[in-house]
Amino acid sequence: MAQGLQEAVTVLLEGEHAQVELADLMERVRRVTEEVECYTAAAVSDARARGVGWDEVGQAAFVAPVTARARWRRSEVARLFQRRRAQQAATDGGASPAVVVTRQAVQEVALAQARTRSMAGALSFLLRHSGLAIKEAAERSGLSPSYVSRILAGERVPAWPVMEVLVRELGGDPLDLYALWEAAQGLARAPRPPLDLAVERLGAALRGAYLAAGCPSYERVSALTDGVVDASIVEGALLGRVVPCWETTSALLSALQARPGDVRGLWDDANYAFLVCLQTPLDDGPTPLVDLPPPRPPFSPGPSGA
Repeated sequence: MAQGLQEAVTVLLEGEHAQVELADLMERVRRVTEEVECYTAAAVSDARARGVGWDEVGQAAFVAPVTARARWRRSEVARLFQRRRAQQAATDGGASPAVVVTRQAVQEVALAQARTRSMAGALSFLLRHSGLAIKEAAERSGLSPSYVSRILAGERVPAWPVMEVLVRELGGDPLDLYALWEAAQGLARAPRPPLDLAVERLGAALRGAYLAAGCPSYERVSALTDGVVDASIVEGALLGRVVPCWETTSALLSALQARPGDVRGLWDDANYAFLVCLQTPLDDGPTPLVDLPPPRPPFSPGPSGA
């Protein structure tokens, strides 16, 4: 049930990023609502099987015990699950539960591989830019050439200390690749950082996607967005000078063949921190988003025709 809920939320998020029609968006919301309802019923059913009483269930769900008993009694839960199975069968063309689970697993593996390839693409660009051979990069990083080759091929995701050393030896900024590494690891994100750090992390994540795309010219990136994102905005976003609106940021990431959803959390952090600063005037110090040191990438964009 939890996996089904996660999948429904992912579909909803992708629809939001793609700006689908309202009717389609509401259908995705309806599915999330139904999955939440089923998951809640499953959680209560598990608790009841462990001997949890209706008083405790009601307290946990913020409803009266009599309401909890009526809402999640065994017959109601069974009816809810039966309806969910029928809907899944209709959606999946009558596929068996094993087939559905296998399809979900294949999709998850494909997504994980795509994220690992992005990280490997950025590292490969740095390697080419450094002029080092794989053997030289491995020796400088204290790693075996075969292990570095697997990392560059997207077959391995190293621990962060190893990743950090490797990126530095290739002449890059580890922070630029942290979001790519984090996505490849499938890690949960930390609590919201302060404004300057949030902006720095967002800019670094954008530069990581830029590295993975092979560092095309700013004009080329702008063209790939059909002119939605001006070349000056591309440059400002990559250098951490501006935080574009989400629509612009999403278009920029899509042009770089990156998944906007992997960076949305970082953009939310920067946006949230900025709003907090607006609502809480600073007694001293610079105005938010002014005089922040712009981190610069360890490369120059390619020629305009790149």
